[in-house]
Amino acid sequence: MMRRLSACVEGSFVVEADCDEVMQQFDDFIHTWAKSELENFCVADDRLDTFLRSRMSANYPKAWSVCELALLLQHGQASVERGFSVNKELVVENQSKQTLAARRIIKDHIIQVNGVTNVEITRNMVVAARNARARYANYLAQQKEEQEAEK
Repeated sequence: MMRRLSACVEGSFVVEADCDEVMQQFDDFIHTWAKSELENFCVADDRLDTFLRSRMSANYPKAWSVCELALLLQHGQASVERGFSVNKELVVENQSKQTLAARRIIKDHIIQVNGVTNVEITRNMVVAARNARARYANYLAQQKEEQEAEK
């Protein structure tokens, strides 16, 4: 909690003068009535943010605001970092934005269906694969025409 609190102060989310009160509220929350409920908390039954909000927001408003910030910061940064990691795996030299976007869509679908062996190959996919070379040739011809038109 202290690490999160100092990150909130550094980011100007919490006034430094309130830190002692936040720590006192959080300590009071943990040691008074919430300890037994926290030990019995089950993620399958309840979400952590709703669990904490229902028990903290009225009696411990400053501690709740810091907990809320900590929950939001953790979630937001994790998904962004995960996205960067996936993109780093997919990037190849001289790759266009369209290609990266297409590879990302494919990767996300493979993850969604739990592996390559679970991807359903439809008739439309087979037709698209057969026509890919012709579409690429048309794309190159259009690019060449656009370059000549610019000259």
